[in-house]
Amino acid sequence: MAKRRYPVVQDRVIDEQQIIPRRGGIYRLCGSGFAGKNMRVYAEAWTAMALMNGQYVHWIDGACRFNPARVLACFPDTYPNANDLLHNLFIGRGFTVHQFTSLIDRVANELAITMAKLIIVDGPIVMHLDAQVKDREARTLLKRSIEKLNEIAVKNDAAVIVITAAKAHSKRHKMLLNIVDNHCNQSLLGRRRKIGSRGKIWLIHRPSGSCGFREEWQEQETLKQSYSRILHQQLWSHSNDEIEDLALID
Repeated sequence: MAKRRYPVVQDRVIDEQQIIPRRGGIYRLCGSGFAGKNMRVYAEAWTAMALMNGQYVHWIDGACRFNPARVLACFPDTYPNANDLLHNLFIGRGFTVHQFTSLIDRVANELAITMAKLIIVDGPIVMHLDAQVKDREARTLLKRSIEKLNEIAVKNDAAVIVITAAKAHSKRHKMLLNIVDNHCNQSLLGRRRKIGSRGKIWLIHRPSGSCGFREEWQEQETLKQSYSRILHQQLWSHSNDEIEDLALID
């Protein structure tokens, strides 16, 4: 009797279409470091997809790490005038908790004009860890900002992507991460694991429960190549409505 072969865990790769954000809520990307830097690449790829669909995107940079060249690298190499699409990307940088709060309020007003369906908030907790800000003030301001972002997502039928650390590095950090987590209806956690001599990122998506590895970029196709492949498949085989659904699922 022939033995049935089951796929081993180390061969499992997550289905990228299963983890695409849905509108109407907050989606948390959880990665390494204080600001979840190794998961930022997903926000950059989703931003590129939205821009390619003719949408506006708002990016609030609280981690002071935004680089438009990384978004540009997510466009297919053959895409014409890709630089022009960055004109539809609105960037705001908050260096203090009060600047960050003001940026959230400003985006709420700007959406009446842009009608954007994707808002990225990169590193919202970083400035709330400032030693000059008291625990109570940090907690109050972050809670207010996250509640406002949730209101924006629901009212405008938009997807709000929040990028944070997966692991708390202090008591205050844990308290602030809990505030964010309590307001999210979707999340994608990325943890680095070593399989033999190869480094991989193990991804867990909630609430779907979908999970799988994303190998180190040099070991398999890059995220840029992966999304370019998906986009080209959609462009050649489906209608424009289906392409829009791929970028942000209703």
